Amino acid sequence: MSRPPDPDPDGLRDLDARLRTARERQAGKGWQQPARSRDIGVGFRISIEIAAAIGVGTAIGIVLDRWLGTSPWLLIVFFLIGTAAAFLNVYRVSVELDRKRREAKASQDETEEDRRGGAA
Repeated sequence: MSRPPDPDPDGLRDLDARLRTARERQAGKGWQQPARSRDIGVGFRISIEIAAAIGVGTAIGIVLDRWLGTSPWLLIVFFLIGTAAAFLNVYRVSVELDRKRREAKASQDETEEDRRGGAA
């Protein structure tokens, strides 16, 4: 049996040097998720929070109505409670996202100030 030829050591060294250079450039930046992907994730999170809150409230209302024989009143009440919980969850998510956006903006502003101050 013959062995496959060894890979080109000079080509591997060149590749290693390019990878090392790219890693050094990215080291200070850190990895960030692309904005579009992040926005889609937030949209899914909000829609799941809405569906879950309304679904749980409705399910509790249906179960209690059947158990207590008060149909449809507890269904209506718990549907409204679930809807209110859904809006509260959306508000909490939006506040959290706004806080993160402000922190990132402040961090970016500080970095730009450091660059200007260091270059002067």
